[in-house]
Amino acid sequence: MTKARDLANSAAAFSAVSATELGFVDGVTSAIQTQLDAKAASSTAVTLTGTQTLTNKTLTSPVIASVVNNTLTSTTGDMIYASAANTPARLGIGSSAQVLTVASGVPSWATPAAGGGWTLINQGGTALGSGTTSVSSIPGTYQQLRVWVVAFNPSAIDLVYRMQVNGDTGGNYLSVNSSSSTVTNVSFGGSSWQLNINGISDDANTVYNFNEIVLSNYASTTAYKVGQNLNFYRSAAGGATTNWGLYQSNVAWANASAITSVGFSTNGTGFTAGTIYVYGVK
Repeated sequence: MTKARDLANSAAAFSAVSATELGFVDGVTSAIQTQLDAKAASSTAVTLTGTQTLTNKTLTSPVIASVVNNTLTSTTGDMIYASAANTPARLGIGSSAQVLTVASGVPSWATPAAGGGWTLINQGGTALGSGTTSVSSIPGTYQQLRVWVVAFNPSAIDLVYRMQVNGDTGGNYLSVNSSSSTVTNVSFGGSSWQLNINGISDDANTVYNFNEIVLSNYASTTAYKVGQNLNFYRSAAGGATTNWGLYQSNVAWANASAITSVGFSTNGTGFTAGTIYVYGVK
């Protein structure tokens, strides 16, 4: 007998086992468990339903070399990036209004640089006083400086109003002014820029005095500095206290150093009122 079904039909001793049941093992050539192990070597059955755990298993098609563990992120808004080849890393969520940028070859959060805005460098302004009043420690991180002098009042009538940079008292200043229709070229010389053409009144109306100096290449360390001056002031020329003056000029400083301070004074004892505001412009 070579067939399992023949055993089922050969004797009454097999009457409890049907020929159909023995037929299920027809053709078996070795231990059934051995053949089952060859078909499913794992000792743990895996189904398509329920929760299963796979340990030390490799998917060959498709290949998944590794997976990113969800514990890599800990906070809402975290991001995953490659800190090196095949190396996932966590980038924590940035602060409000920060932007995503790249630093040292990897992504990072940063506060965006101000664009096109004005920053008041000397917060609250600097009050004018006696002698020379200066604003120093001006950073070189802007494209332009705008210096405002507001409501300035000299200590006496007919004083000349002027400005120095970096405390330079040498003959390195040039003004080309256009008051009325006359353009006057002033050679380099003197210890400061003259910011008005006539003496200044010292009456109460000087609350309206205003001066703006624009310095566009102030941070350069290779070029002379140039700028523009616009000055509206209460004139005391000839002792008259009812005149107003408007003075415009182009100014230059024959020095390649970056401008780090500005100072204002008169040819007298200084000022009794007024405020300096220094703005950095991006």
